[in-house]
Amino acid sequence: MEKEVISSRQFTIITFLLSIGTAILIIPSSIASSSKQDAWIAASIGVVLSLLVVKLFVTLGDQTPTLNFIEANEKLLGRFFGKITVVGFLSLTLFAGGELLYFIGAFMKTEVMPETPTMAFALLFIIIIMYATYLGIENFARSAEILFPMFVLIFIFFVVSITPQIKFENIQPIMEASKTSILYSIIRFISVFSFSLVMLLMIYPASVNVQQSSKKGFYIGMLLGGVVLVTLITLSILVLGPANTASRTFPSYALAQRISIGNFLQRIEIIMAFMWIVSIFIRTFMYFYTTVVGIAQIMKLKDHRPLILPMGIIMVGLSQIVHPDIVHSNIYNDEIWPIYAFVCTILLPILLLIVAVIRNRKSQGNSTKMGHADSNQGQMTGASNAVSNQGNQTKPENTDSNQGNQTKPENTDSNQDNQTNVTNTGTTQDNQAKPATMDSKQDNQTNNANTDSTQDNQVKPDNTISNQDNQEKTDNTVSTQDNQDKSATTNSSQSQAASKQDDQATPDKTSSDKKSLE
Repeated sequence: MEKEVISSRQFTIITFLLSIGTAILIIPSSIASSSKQDAWIAASIGVVLSLLVVKLFVTLGDQTPTLNFIEANEKLLGRFFGKITVVGFLSLTLFAGGELLYFIGAFMKTEVMPETPTMAFALLFIIIIMYATYLGIENFARSAEILFPMFVLIFIFFVVSITPQIKFENIQPIMEASKTSILYSIIRFISVFSFSLVMLLMIYPASVNVQQSSKKGFYIGMLLGGVVLVTLITLSILVLGPANTASRTFPSYALAQRISIGNFLQRIEIIMAFMWIVSIFIRTFMYFYTTVVGIAQIMKLKDHRPLILPMGIIMVGLSQIVHPDIVHSNIYNDEIWPIYAFVCTILLPILLLIVAVIRNRKSQGNSTKMGHADSNQGQMTGASNAVSNQGNQTKPENTDSNQGNQTKPENTDSNQDNQTNVTNTGTTQDNQAKPATMDSKQDNQTNNANTDSTQDNQVKPDNTISNQDNQEKTDNTVSTQDNQDKSATTNSSQSQAASKQDDQATPDKTSSDKKSLE
């Protein structure tokens, strides 16, 4: 399956809508029940602390830039432990996706269509999610890009319309809640708001075209989502009051029911429901997409699309049994979900980050050692080449001198042959001419010696010239050997020529002996 890529702007929009998710409806009552009128303070602190959570996810993404979160588990922790952590993580996404479908059915049945069963809402919604997953992350990002301006316009209209009903006495006194209540509210807010952002590691940074811009978009989208939630929590307390906010299941929807402009524009709370449906669509898709892609990667499937239909059916069935009633849902979200989500979305990324840092340092150390070893080998090779070149420069001189020495014995042999020939010739003459013959032989020996020395001197310059040529051609060993072969051939030819000259001079010496005898 081809790799899908989205833009950094689309990634920012997905981050913004994913961070809001179900929190737009359920988070005001959850933290208002413990922090009362100071719930907006706990939410503001939670947004600031969520920057650390985003920093953790961004750092982990930078360590594995070409892998999604599922692939990073198997690569960093190994096949066995990696599959165990992936199964635990996918169990979270599966149950969370089923719970979101439960919230959709419960909300629509409670507030909009009381006579319609929750199964109908869950089934209709999962069909949209399955179709978006089938089309891919690129088409989903385009749909989020289209829904974003609609969400922003509705939110602005909602804030402007509800502002006249604000009562500032509902927020007083400030900082009355205990530190324990504030801390619990912060943990509850972060668990719903920022823990789910770990799903973005399925597309960040491997499926984003510009990594640096997407990194900024990660922070910007989270901060904008935090501003929306803090605004809704503050408006709920200012308009409804802390007690009324804590007692309602969906306080932001009840807040929208109070909008009345000139006793004419009323009952527009369904617009608020549209905002919630848009944000929960983004979050449910990310849970479902992560589950399907993760299972496909565990099973080594090239395409995750065959798993869309069976996983959609499983998630719809899970939504009908995950919570028997709304009370069980509130207990789960207040007591179990923060711990469960903390283990799978915070501790697991921290573990992966530590392993990734250790492995990267080891790989850098090994690469540094290999670099030093290569440089040392290069220096040793350079030194050996220099020594071999010096040896090659010395060898031609020695070779030429040896060739010169080899040439001299040949000349000496030819002189000895001449002397033998002269002696044999002299012995065939009368014994009376022996003194003259001896004198002429001595003269011939002297001439032959002079001739040999002259020929040696003639050979040596040639050898010197060949040595210079060999020194100029010592760039490589092969050329030096070729020059040595050529010089040896030249010297042998010269020695043969010298021997022929000596042979030609022998008859002249014989004739001179005859003349002296006569």
